[in-house]
This record gives sequence, C-alpha cells and structure tokens, in this order.
Amino acid sequence: MLRQLGPARLGILVAVLYWPAEALIHDFIFEHGHFLDNLLSSDANELWMRSLISAMFIGLGAYAQRAVLHQQQLQMQLHKKSKRLQQIIDCTYDAYVSIDENGMITDWNHSAEVLFGWSRQRIVGKNVDIIIPERMRAEHHRGLKRYKQESIGPRLYKPMRTQALHRDGFEFPVEMVLTPIKSGGVQEFFAFIREQGD
Repeated sequence: MLRQLGPARLGILVAVLYWPAEALIHDFIFEHGHFLDNLLSSDANELWMRSLISAMFIGLGAYAQRAVLHQQQLQMQLHKKSKRLQQIIDCTYDAYVSIDENGMITDWNHSAEVLFGWSRQRIVGKNVDIIIPERMRAEHHRGLKRYKQESIGPRLYKPMRTQALHRDGFEFPVEMVLTPIKSGGVQEFFAFIREQGD
C-alpha cells in the first residue's frame, strides 16, 4: 500500500496525521489537556512547531518522489540503450559470440546462428568448445587459463584466422577478433567472427 501511495503522497499523509498524533501524545503521555483541546490549540508556538514539522514531512516526501522518478528515468534510459545495443549486435554482418571466464556462452547473435547452425536459445549456457574443433580445444583451454593468471593473450585484439566447428560436424575457416572485457569484477570475452573466403 505504501508503494502505491508514493513518497510525495506518503509525506502529505504523515504531515496530516502528525497533528492528531501530537495531540494524542500530549493527552495520554504528558497528560496535558484533552485531545480536542490539544488538536484545536490556538497556541502560536504549538501551531508554528506543528506547521514546521508537517512542512518538513511534505518536503521530504517531495524530495524522495523526485529521487524515485529520477532513478526510474535512468533505468528506462539504460534499458533503452541496452536494447538498442542488442539490436545493433543482432543486425551486424559478423557473428557475435560472448563467453564468461569459464568458457560458457553468454550471448549469440543472428549471424552466429547462421554461421554455426545453432539457435541462440539452444547455445547460450553451453561451453564454447561446442564450436571449436576437438583438436584445438586444449590450446583454447591453455590460453584461457593463461589469461586468468597473467591477463596476457597473444591472440587478443587483432584479427586471427582459425577453424570453427558447425553444428552439423564439419569444420570451416573463419577470421575473428577476440576482445576481453571486465565489468563489475566479472571477466568476459567477446568475438566478432566471419567465414573466411577462399
């Protein structure tokens, strides 16, 4: 219910309820006058204090409401940018493949589906070994291990030619650029891959 009210409305509600609450405190705790006498008090100091505290609640509610709206706007902008980036990646001519530090595939675009024969739904979460010819997997594992230990990779950041494995089991030549990226303490690698022509 409090979420539905929102911070601004909640601030107004608390400001309004503060007056009878304060009157009740005077009546039952301090035993100073009756509830209605306290609520309808004409004492200038009392009225000034109540008005000041009520204004403070309303102000805090309004400030919190602005902060919440600003956060929501930032999240929407981030979501739009993320969606746009995903659309750009999906429309690129080159196959896009990203993996985590353990070699598990985390992303895969439409061109990768065409190139390797695997749909995104079937491939994400599988080990990248699935598109590496068996005779080349040990070298790939050594390279991944070395990068984890030393942050060094002689084949990173530059085009390299190698062999890839299609879902149907045949090998084909590709050219790819492999790039590491670390975000939020998480290591990832992404590659843009294209079939190498004769």
